[in-house]
Amino acid sequence: MQPEIVCLGEPMLEFNQQPDGRFLKGHGGDTSNVAIAAARQGAKVGFVTRLGLDAFGDEFLSLWKAEGIDTSCVIRDPAAHTGVYFVNHDEQGHHFSYLRKGSAASRLKAADIPADYIRNAKVLHVSG
Repeated sequence: MQPEIVCLGEPMLEFNQQPDGRFLKGHGGDTSNVAIAAARQGAKVGFVTRLGLDAFGDEFLSLWKAEGIDTSCVIRDPAAHTGVYFVNHDEQGHHFSYLRKGSAASRLKAADIPADYIRNAKVLHVSG
């Protein structure tokens, strides 16, 4: 499938602190959020990234498949983890702690990016 929209970036598993102190697991990363929102509106969407060869990477692939997102350009990296972040809350608001150093997506190289896949899309969504 050639997508209309290609999203390129780092999906991240989210652990959001709840009022009782426990953490609720979710799926985040702005490029993943955009991909899912666009697919739910009927757009043909594809994702370009690297995921760890881990359970969190498996979860993202399952999520994207369920949402109808093309993952043919997602690389699984057996030597790196899928990105994770934690959200803590206090009187000053919410605070993010990222575990991205050495993540699979942080190891994305120019050679990993399929030029024709991007060139033939109508929209490229990236985040920095």
